[in-house]
Amino acid sequence: MISTTAIDPSVLLIFSALIGLILGSFISMLSWRLPRLLMEEEPNLLKSISVGGSKCPHCDERLPWYRLIPLFSWLASRGRCHHCKTKISVRYPLIELATSVTTVLIVWLYGLTPMGFAALIFSWVLITISIIDIEHQLILDVLSLPLLWLGLLINTQSLFVPLNEAVWGAAVGYLLLWILFHSFKLLTGKEGMGYGDFKLLAALGAWFGVAALPQIILIASVTSLVIGFGGVFLKKRAYDNPLAFGPFLALGGWVTLIAGSQLI
Repeated sequence: MISTTAIDPSVLLIFSALIGLILGSFISMLSWRLPRLLMEEEPNLLKSISVGGSKCPHCDERLPWYRLIPLFSWLASRGRCHHCKTKISVRYPLIELATSVTTVLIVWLYGLTPMGFAALIFSWVLITISIIDIEHQLILDVLSLPLLWLGLLINTQSLFVPLNEAVWGAAVGYLLLWILFHSFKLLTGKEGMGYGDFKLLAALGAWFGVAALPQIILIASVTSLVIGFGGVFLKKRAYDNPLAFGPFLALGGWVTLIAGSQLI
């Protein structure tokens, strides 16, 4: 464990913000490439993600290193490609900024402790899952299943909850949404959610135990209803347009993580 008492708090938070920007840039790239590579059944997935250079999605021009500085490069170029002058989506700086703020908050609450490092990984994976689900209506097993197993592994040391609670949390989390899915399908003939949601809730149960599931589901349900009906009321989305549920589950899990920091 690294003691935070020997580190100036302002220096630690500034460093955390910079790390968050760098990780946010990676998450931005990963969330863009990963679903496309998997849908194309890319045989060299890891190689494609790790060594493939960043390019402008419009003109395919490879970006030099000084155009890849998180957030600041986008601001310096005024949100446009330096080659074709096409607007660059605001998704990139928003993801970088959100990851940076999240990283600072986790370090501030948990410090550089085992729980803090675990909370950072948890938060970064949830951000990646949420972005992909929003953009593709898809929760990838390659993200949700490692998150589930990591939750079980860290709780062998009772980092967040005892292992037996984590195991029950994973099992009940999956079964709850599985039963809801099939009940809804039986009554309406329609599918109300995807199997990825089952696995994500199972992962959250593995991290925080079965007792946390009602809170996570309540937060996810209420916020999804508010956003869903709010979008219809403001005519931003059609009533029958599918709404990704993964980000709301992720929000419930993250709120549970933040609330847990107050109990340390």
